[in-house]
Amino acid sequence: MIIPKELIEEAKVKLGDRAAFLIAKDLSLEQFDEKNLKSLCKWHTEDTPSLIWNDKGNFFKCFGCGKVYGILDHYMVFNNLTYLESVQRLFEQVGVDYKFGERGVKGKEYKYPQYAPDDNRLIVENYFSKRKISPETLDYFDVKQYDGKVAWNFYNENDVLETVKLRHPYKPSAKESKEWFLPNYDNKPILFGMNKIDPTHSLVITEGQIDTLSIFEAGYNNVVSVPGGTENKKWIEECWSWLEQFDKIILWFDNDIAGVKSRKEVASRLGTWRTLYVDLPPVLVTEDGKTVKCKDANEVLYFFGKDKIISLLDDAQEIPVTGVVNLSDVSEFNLEEADGLYTHLQPLDDIVYKFLMGSVVVLTGKRGSGKSSLANQIFASEGLNQGYDIFYYSGELDPRVLRSWIDLNLAGEEKVKEDKTGFIKIIDANARKEISDWYNGRVWIYDNNSNKAKDILDSGINVTRKYGSRIWILDNLMMMDLDSDGDLTSTLQKQKEFIVNIVKIAQTYNILIVLVIHPRKVSVNQSDLIADDVSGSGDLTNMAQYVVSARRFTQKEKDGIPDGRGGYKKDSEPIPYDVAVEVLKNRYTGRQGTAMLNFNYSDYRFYSSESERTKRYKWNKDMTKYKRRESKEEEKDFFMD
Repeated sequence: MIIPKELIEEAKVKLGDRAAFLIAKDLSLEQFDEKNLKSLCKWHTEDTPSLIWNDKGNFFKCFGCGKVYGILDHYMVFNNLTYLESVQRLFEQVGVDYKFGERGVKGKEYKYPQYAPDDNRLIVENYFSKRKISPETLDYFDVKQYDGKVAWNFYNENDVLETVKLRHPYKPSAKESKEWFLPNYDNKPILFGMNKIDPTHSLVITEGQIDTLSIFEAGYNNVVSVPGGTENKKWIEECWSWLEQFDKIILWFDNDIAGVKSRKEVASRLGTWRTLYVDLPPVLVTEDGKTVKCKDANEVLYFFGKDKIISLLDDAQEIPVTGVVNLSDVSEFNLEEADGLYTHLQPLDDIVYKFLMGSVVVLTGKRGSGKSSLANQIFASEGLNQGYDIFYYSGELDPRVLRSWIDLNLAGEEKVKEDKTGFIKIIDANARKEISDWYNGRVWIYDNNSNKAKDILDSGINVTRKYGSRIWILDNLMMMDLDSDGDLTSTLQKQKEFIVNIVKIAQTYNILIVLVIHPRKVSVNQSDLIADDVSGSGDLTNMAQYVVSARRFTQKEKDGIPDGRGGYKKDSEPIPYDVAVEVLKNRYTGRQGTAMLNFNYSDYRFYSSESERTKRYKWNKDMTKYKRRESKEEEKDFFMD
């Protein structure tokens, strides 16, 4: 339930200074000046009152330690209410009529967790006391003890318990699971603590629940943690609407490689304009000069105390401006460590090594050359197999047809039956279901009636930010409405603007964008294409990091031209391949070349070896020997485009 901020602010104004008196009484504020509404701060030691009521913002602010504390904070902390309960109490106090009908409402198909906590929480409290976490903090986040274990209760924004995770009340060994879900119940990837959050304040997101407890212990209330470590980012999708409420978000992830990498991706998806991050140094120095390695908020709390937590939050840094970088901060480029997609077609990988994220690939070829088939196999099937999610625009295909082609490629010929014509292919029903389950929520196909380029790109950005899609396939440019005036000059200018835009998008979100473009009309006798043969503005290939061309060999080329003497004419020898994939541009290494491949019509797969032809994608857990089907001898029009 998202309550309009304006309505909440109106209620705070109606309550006015009464909130200051209520807070002062409940907290027994010392030296409270009823006229000037100021007192000694409750959260740090001082001799002169510095906690002052702000009548415009309707909150107390301490000018000594920086603490901000309003009526909703008070209800949540002092009365241990949830955010919705706090707003409801505020509305009731000032007579605002508002229906909280969504609060506590459960869905019908979800198996909500239920359990009976232990009668006492001594084991859990003893464990957390060693980590400087108080019982009051455990109460605030409703941390329970169950069967001697820590029970983390994950409530959604409507105060419904949707997920419970358990962990040992000690540091687990390498053989033990660190955390696990309460068995026999459903779970959702929601943020821990989100029902205690005021969207009008800045939100802090941590990597783990103990870090969240630590930051709250230090005095900052608006803090949550991700549910499953840095690798799982499904929480962004699940909590998307809720996250969109915040004007400012601070990320405090561990200062290890995984934490830094995750921080960058999360910031780009949440919006770098509103996202800051805590840059925790690997080593901190104590007052007596000792150095201490700290990787997270709890270690900072343990070794340095609450003030250091708040200090690090106050020093949170903005995400650097996209497009500029201090040269002295630039690390050496390492192709091996760079994030990218392998084609797993050996002759092609020998040329490009891998297609790097943050790049645009222009894929071209004559009609019927196989460029769409190639896009599906390399960037859709292989992308999914290597853990990358997909955004797909196909201007010429119904989503059902596109799905059937991708499913066919993923299934492999062992899971496909053909009718006697060889044209109708039926995927094994169990295999189709397993494939569907495997990529469920990972492939997003543009399904809008508008073919305007702006609408397509806006959808792609939304999918990347919300769902984490890292590979875009845009097939093809000629089907997009670039909003030109129709004349050649306008069209070329709009194409330039388009390629500039997608290059920027690729770099901003560190994704790989594949743009399929038909070539311009070439000579009937011309077989190989060059980059300049791509239809449209020269900027399309000039600005892309990769340009790749697919060429299908004719039957005549495959048969060769006999010389009448039992051999073949020079340069007309038989070609034992179906297609040539030529790398015309490779900005990162400069290496160009041609990969010679064959094509298996049964499953629309390109291959250069038997292992590539019979590859099983990760959806397929079958460990038996691959049953290869002999290819048919007759020629078929096997390419999808």
